[in-house]
Amino acid sequence: MKYLIPLAMTVMVAPGAARGAIKGEVIRNLIDCVVDVIVLEENDTAADGIRRGSRKSAANGSGFIIDASGFIVTNCHVIDSAVKITISLSDGSVYSARVVGKDEHSDVALLKIEADVKLPSVQFADSDSIEIGEPVIAIGNPLGFGRTVTSGIISYKGRSLADKIAELGAGGDMVSYLQTDAAVSFGNSGGPLFTNKAEVVGMVTVFCTDGLQGTGINFAIPSNTLKKVIKELKVHGKMLRSWLGISVAPLGKRAARAMGLEKQNGYAVVRVDENSPAAVAGLQAGDILTSLNDENISDSTDSELMLSSLPIGRIIPVQIIRHGTEMKLSVTVGIRTDDNLNFGTEDPRWKEGISREEIKCLGICVAELTSDLRKKFDIPDSVKGVLISGVNDSLDDSISVGNVILTINQSSVVSVASLKKELYGLAQKPSIIKTRELAAFVYDPQTRRSQYVPLHFDPTIGVNAEKKSDVSKAKDGVKAKWSLI
Repeated sequence: MKYLIPLAMTVMVAPGAARGAIKGEVIRNLIDCVVDVIVLEENDTAADGIRRGSRKSAANGSGFIIDASGFIVTNCHVIDSAVKITISLSDGSVYSARVVGKDEHSDVALLKIEADVKLPSVQFADSDSIEIGEPVIAIGNPLGFGRTVTSGIISYKGRSLADKIAELGAGGDMVSYLQTDAAVSFGNSGGPLFTNKAEVVGMVTVFCTDGLQGTGINFAIPSNTLKKVIKELKVHGKMLRSWLGISVAPLGKRAARAMGLEKQNGYAVVRVDENSPAAVAGLQAGDILTSLNDENISDSTDSELMLSSLPIGRIIPVQIIRHGTEMKLSVTVGIRTDDNLNFGTEDPRWKEGISREEIKCLGICVAELTSDLRKKFDIPDSVKGVLISGVNDSLDDSISVGNVILTINQSSVVSVASLKKELYGLAQKPSIIKTRELAAFVYDPQTRRSQYVPLHFDPTIGVNAEKKSDVSKAKDGVKAKWSLI
């Protein structure tokens, strides 16, 4: 997959998608709730990808009516460069629209038209309750054709695209997306994704393609995120988000099992910002967050929505697991501003001349984290651990050269010697011998985030290898980027 595209887009029937789940009459009523968003833009690139210079041009996107008084939701990137916004309804009537508010970090914009009639409007579904495999239909304005209907299923939930979005210079970096195979095209951005109960479960926003026309996967902003943002935009014209100063990531079943937490639900705290509310409260990178403000966290929890919708200014309880021990902390919720948002940096590139000590039982090579290596890989002084200097081809892409191992099964690793000592101790445990899996907490300089990575551990090989090795099959590159078409 090579391309990530913010949309103004459509939809075609996907093979195997559930057909006939919604009756034709119901679909016709839904179409009446969907609008064409026609944007007059100047000094910007139009939806067809051609830079117009100083000429004015029209670009088409999609949107949908959320109440009878004329409030309409679309994507922020659809209307960002607009000098004038026109809304076309299904009956052919046309209205000028004003921007009530917008939020680039969720890529949601709220518009208002003054119609002289009561308008049809959508109902929202609970996006947390939608299951992978459930049928959905998308309605939008692909390539300016208007109100095209396509179908598919929910392919995945909670998909993070933050690093891909950053490459595009687009918004939507703070969304956990729904993934669908319902086909879309330019012009579908801002269009609704409906369940078979005729309720909006998401807003079509982005698609990724392999470069072949008509192929790709598509992503929608969940309805629960939309409802939260719309409420704020109506009142404030912008999104007021809570801030703890942490980044989290799903723990994963293999990593949880490796740490003896197979029955625990939760998210791994992968970063704690300095001087943040979380840092003041005592949270640490590597903690496992199990409950926030007395709400339990599960695999289906939308982490971005969870962290951004806390009561600002209040002291809330936080439950964590640290080194296998349950703990309860209290944190004062702050307010998020652009100053406390964090974005990724450029890829760390492989540098020659780094010594590699082979750790055969894990299939990696490591090196002491010297000041020179910190400069080469742009690793902050606050990051303490062991540099991964080689990765065998048999391992997946969850780790790469330039990453730093911070802990093994929540035990700190500060040197190659401490890593081997920890591995030696783990090799004596019956549970580890049985599962042959460990959970490494690994820092990635490319994203400036950490995550728990399950590693295959073979204690029969031994953990005291002193051999320096170049590991001929090591992967020295970095992960490929997605880019705009």
